Amino acid sequence: MHQYRVVKYSPEEREGTAPAWTAMCDIGRSFGGVVLTEAVYLEMEERYLAAVRRFAAAQGVTELCVDALEVYPESSWWQRVAEGDRLPLDEAVELLRFVLREDYVWCLLSGDGFFLHPSYDYYLYLGLTREPERAVEETRRSGLHVDAFRSPFLDPG
Repeated sequence: MHQYRVVKYSPEEREGTAPAWTAMCDIGRSFGGVVLTEAVYLEMEERYLAAVRRFAAAQGVTELCVDALEVYPESSWWQRVAEGDRLPLDEAVELLRFVLREDYVWCLLSGDGFFLHPSYDYYLYLGLTREPERAVEETRRSGLHVDAFRSPFLDPG
């Protein structure tokens, strides 16, 4: 299986030697003298969602299963989604948008030799059985960093 970590962070930001925003709640705060605006946040969010679509397309995935669901009554997804639901890809990507926003919902998504594991602070882990060379290249061109990396949500071994 081909596994990757997708992040917005530069190597310096990952090492903690440069400041970086980590969540939607950081809008309006300054990082290295630059204020995070809603427009900049939304543009980055779209980069992540586009990356997921690219990797899913590389695998030929059209729907994903919801696993390890955590949803709270404050979430707009409350009672809209349940553990084990199979969601069309567009709906699964929309669910990921809310996970990225930390909107009282979190889950893992998987299906047909593909997994999507969002983590805290805009770390995203993807895995697929097909070679995703084009998806990796296009995601890197979008400004995101893509590294071979095993998902920490998988069982050891």
